[in-house]
Amino acid sequence: MKMAKPFQFLLLAVGAIALLVVIGEATYSIAATIHGSTPARVVPVQAGPYPLTVSLYTYPAHASYALPFAIAPRQSIRGTLTYDVTSIPDESDVPATPVRASLSPDSNVRNGAQGDAEITVQGLWSLDIVVTGNAGQGEAVVPITATAPPAIPTWLGWVIGFIPLYGLFVFLLSQRGRKARAESLVA
Repeated sequence: MKMAKPFQFLLLAVGAIALLVVIGEATYSIAATIHGSTPARVVPVQAGPYPLTVSLYTYPAHASYALPFAIAPRQSIRGTLTYDVTSIPDESDVPATPVRASLSPDSNVRNGAQGDAEITVQGLWSLDIVVTGNAGQGEAVVPITATAPPAIPTWLGWVIGFIPLYGLFVFLLSQRGRKARAESLVA
């Protein structure tokens, strides 16, 4: 049995919209963990003998997404620095466990590092930064607030909101096809 043309077009439209939703969500998830060119918040800290600058690229942090950050010494330091960073929930506020952050050297900053800290639930958190170098070991704590993720991304809300317009478009196209068929029958 042959499917009607309007129904095929409707299925194609639904498939195209679903593909756009998947691509948009994947893009949003990837963009949430990429370091931007400008930090949202810059925090100067003192980790023992090491003055550092911690750049947070999303602030406040979004719960259930990784928080991109960068660490850089504020002055030239001899030798090499190594970092160990952990995101720690406030025990009185957040029912979660500490999570070790992923780190990599920052190719643009000598003795710098960049990484992503997992913030699993909303509430008060802190980045615990342990630095080891020639002058010994130091520790610094950067307070972080994590907010709940939005119910749905804004772009997805617009896609859903335009569903009546998509339906109207399909209806008008199907009427155009009927009108052309009616004219061909009359002529």
